[in-house]
Amino acid sequence: MKQIISILFAISSGTFCFSQTTIDLKTATFVIKNQNFYIANVIDDRQENYLGVIEGNTLYFEKDTDTTIKKFMDITLPNTNDRIPVTIRIDNLKIEQAQTSIEERTARVYIELSFYAESGEALYKVVHYEDKVSPLSDFTEINETHEQRVRAALEYCLWSFINHQKANRPHNLIKNRNTNKANYTLEESNFQTYAPLGKWFNMLTFTRMTDRYNQGWNVAYTGFLDSKSDLIIPFTVAYGQSRGKLDLVLERGYSSVNAYALGLGFNGFIKITPGLYVDLGLNVPIGMEVLRDLADKRSTNFLIGLGAHQGVKIIPWKDFGIVIGAGLFQRWQTSKIEKRNFGFELELGINF
Repeated sequence: MKQIISILFAISSGTFCFSQTTIDLKTATFVIKNQNFYIANVIDDRQENYLGVIEGNTLYFEKDTDTTIKKFMDITLPNTNDRIPVTIRIDNLKIEQAQTSIEERTARVYIELSFYAESGEALYKVVHYEDKVSPLSDFTEINETHEQRVRAALEYCLWSFINHQKANRPHNLIKNRNTNKANYTLEESNFQTYAPLGKWFNMLTFTRMTDRYNQGWNVAYTGFLDSKSDLIIPFTVAYGQSRGKLDLVLERGYSSVNAYALGLGFNGFIKITPGLYVDLGLNVPIGMEVLRDLADKRSTNFLIGLGAHQGVKIIPWKDFGIVIGAGLFQRWQTSKIEKRNFGFELELGINF
């Protein structure tokens, strides 16, 4: 029993180690004229000590975050006796990566830094997103360059603080010769509340459609970036086929009528809650209608029109699962058996 427990512990330990990736933060020296401060302390005030989770791998610095960034600051802004000590607090630091379009992936670093005087007085707060958009095929290159984006984000925050001090003279970090103290001012940069990268959904769906004149089906690929936006615009490619109902077809003087169409147009999702969307669309179906008269003579009719639909779409599982939808549609087109119509549609598919 002890041997089994030891083996299980070894396996779980190996899995845990395999799921971690460390980042070695490189350093660079700024060229700053009349530099009058240095970073005396770095405080990591985050609730979580990791940097992010990418494809199941948890990212960490090789050493503690405050130790790593303090080393970076010591080289970037070296200390001398005539410079004023400043403390920075890391309020947030995240590395993210996600597919953000049908052919692109975005890597992002989000950082919140607060600057404090030696007395504990707040000086400045800066928030910054450092993004890079790459083709999906550059997955390895993206993983290897997270460090560059962290470094660029830190450099941006320092320059933001430096430029703020320069722009607010005499309320800057200039020592008062008599009191040996500094005059400070508190200001926030353009503060943005953290918003995570949206998840990209790929969906394959089959829709069953019925109306007064036809019964048909539609298959579609839909890709969209989930977000908190009021309106999400997905990328959609669809193909559909319908067959005229026999009683109506005979009434029009035909034995069968089949229509084949591609759906081109505008589609939009309004997010109600995570996994629940209102689906609105406006499209121009283009295709061909194939007709056979009562003498079995075949003819074709170019099909074009205007269609609209309104419904709901449910995606209960984000990573992989089913897609359920239901709605109404309206259509006006150059059909031989019906010019305008409305009906119902039920949708079932998968997301991945």
